[in-house]
This record gives sequence, structure tokens and C-alpha cells, in this order.
Amino acid sequence: MSVRRMTGKRLMGRMYVDLEVMRELDGPSGVVNVQVDTGSDDSALPRPFLKKLGIRPVGREWYELADGRRVRRQYGVAFLRLMGQVGASRVIFAGPKDPPLLGVIALEQLGFEIDPRRAILRKDRRQMISIRRPRAVTA
Repeated sequence: MSVRRMTGKRLMGRMYVDLEVMRELDGPSGVVNVQVDTGSDDSALPRPFLKKLGIRPVGREWYELADGRRVRRQYGVAFLRLMGQVGASRVIFAGPKDPPLLGVIALEQLGFEIDPRRAILRKDRRQMISIRRPRAVTA
């Protein structure tokens, strides 16, 4: 497992990173500074930013906020690149007052875990569970 220092700022216990976002893997991209938020499932990015990249909503979902309120937001799918790692993930079309967030699902899909005390992103160990097929019995 490798350890990498956060690229970005750490302000009062909050961690921020620059996240590259693309509609297609080899298409145009944009970079947005996001708060790493392991309390959020999905990532949330500004609607104008996503629209500029050509990322379109594919559905709507209800989300619970930290204060218990529920809000309905559109979501789409985007390619994300963080510290050389690339993955596709659901992204929420954030409202005007919603902060840009990198949620835990995308963080794990990109292969990272967070150590908030040391302000580092650690490369997570990937696991693949394999079940061997029984060999065919020949008579």
C-alpha cells in the first residue's frame, strides 16, 4: 500500500483536491477543486461545470443532507482522474449552494482511502475474489 500526500489544501479538518473530470475518457476535461467527503456517497459537482463538459443528467435521486433534510438532485456519469488514477462514477448536478464534493464511492473506485489525521490519501489495496471452478471429472 502506497501513501501519497494530499494535493491541495487542508483547512480546519477539511481536505481539498483538484479533480479532473471528463465526459469521455479521451475527451475534453476540466479541473475542479473539491472537498473530500467520506460522509457523502456520491460526488457533487457544479451544474454549469458539468454542462460545459457535455455531461448530461441520466436520472434523479433523493439525497439526505447532514442536517437531516432531503433534497432531490439530478445525476449523470463522468470519468474522474485523481493522482493518475481514472474511474467512472455517478456525479450529482449540484445546486447553487451545494459545495463541490468527492464522495466515498468515487474515492474507492479510484482506489484511495483517506487518513484525515495525517491529511493523506492512501492507495487502497485492491482485492479480487476468485473462486476456482472444479475440474471436470473425466471417466
